[in-house]
Amino acid sequence: MKRLGPNPVGLVLAAGIALALLQQQLLLRRPPRLLELKSTTASSGPAALDLRFSRPMQRSSLERGSALAPQLKGTWLGEGNPLRLLLLPQQTIRGPLQLLLAGIDRRGLPLQRQRWHWDPRPRLLAVVPVTGGEQLQLQQRDGRWQALGPVWPQLAEVRPLGDGSGVALLSGDGKGAHKLWLLPMEQQNLVREPSSLRNPITGKLTPLSDQPLLFAHLSSNRRGDLLVQASTTALEPGQTLLISSSGKRRRLDQAASGPIQLLPEGGTMVVPELEGLTLHSLPGEPGRSQVLPGSRELSSFCPVSGRALLVRHWPDYRRSLELVEPGQPPRQLWIGSEAVLASACDRGGERVWLVISDWRQGAQPQLLALDRRGRLQRQRSLAGWEVEPGSAMAFDPTRQLLLLTLRNRDGARPVLIDGHSLGLQPQAKSVRLALWLPAG
Repeated sequence: MKRLGPNPVGLVLAAGIALALLQQQLLLRRPPRLLELKSTTASSGPAALDLRFSRPMQRSSLERGSALAPQLKGTWLGEGNPLRLLLLPQQTIRGPLQLLLAGIDRRGLPLQRQRWHWDPRPRLLAVVPVTGGEQLQLQQRDGRWQALGPVWPQLAEVRPLGDGSGVALLSGDGKGAHKLWLLPMEQQNLVREPSSLRNPITGKLTPLSDQPLLFAHLSSNRRGDLLVQASTTALEPGQTLLISSSGKRRRLDQAASGPIQLLPEGGTMVVPELEGLTLHSLPGEPGRSQVLPGSRELSSFCPVSGRALLVRHWPDYRRSLELVEPGQPPRQLWIGSEAVLASACDRGGERVWLVISDWRQGAQPQLLALDRRGRLQRQRSLAGWEVEPGSAMAFDPTRQLLLLTLRNRDGARPVLIDGHSLGLQPQAKSVRLALWLPAG
């Protein structure tokens, strides 16, 4: 009888199975790793962090093992992986935070303890009149101002991208011709070494328009998408262009009777039309269209998704401020004969601020603070100040501060307003316009 030797194919298969089993055991014993950590704009608190791990984690262990310094209250959201650390509302962030991250995964293996330094505060960005025209400048953490780019004859519009990755600029030559630019910005607001927290670094200024423009309106969302409504001549209706955060361009066939605004969370835009405000999905998103009839205009967005403040114009020349929430009719918060100059809100409209002006009383602006039912909480006269034309009021939830560009006899200034006391903190810098640059 012939004796059979070892089967080479069988040996190879057995070795492969053994190697796979060994690799599986090694992977099972491998401790979890932090794959991604990024700061994100929080809708219901001052700031948030998104975390992604190599293994599902025990959320309760991260709650016990992790800590923030200074001590701030937060909550962990999610199941296993990914997770979010959300700082609770009504807390003030006065400087950079330290995060000690520690916990175990669902197998009981520990995550390597690590310390991160995080500064979620937005920065003050301003259009500054200088010799020869206007310049974009950024306030550093120590209060000094940093020039961003060249001096332009005119900066007609400035729009920070919602993810903090850059600023869109509309420059003018002073003769009616404009050009659109993108100034990329690299921010270091979440780092391992505290010395790595630094001021943003600007990239190469890139033109976004091939030919001179007559006008352009800009809007951005938290994804970093940029919507451009522009025209080259007075006789043409113009075009609407969506530039995604990846740089992809898409022309939108969208008619509008005024400026289109991207919703902060992305995927949708508010389009003013003759019959009212219309909500439209962006290309590639699930299709939807909603109409809010009446003579209304968008005043400002609230951080919580789908919430916004609208100004309604009545036939008797009164105006009202309305809070819009998904699935509910607009809720009137204020009504009067005064002009509404600016508004802002916190979270889903729990706190609302508006600036009104009455020409019968010398057009002296008044700052009102309301709750979500429209009840007056505080009121402050802005006597001696005027709201700079084109200035919007914006709320910084990290420091509980409102920003508004106001003008007095000494010129226009960025004015920080305490969201609770309504105390004014005028800045020394002379500007034409001031905005928040998201931390990114």
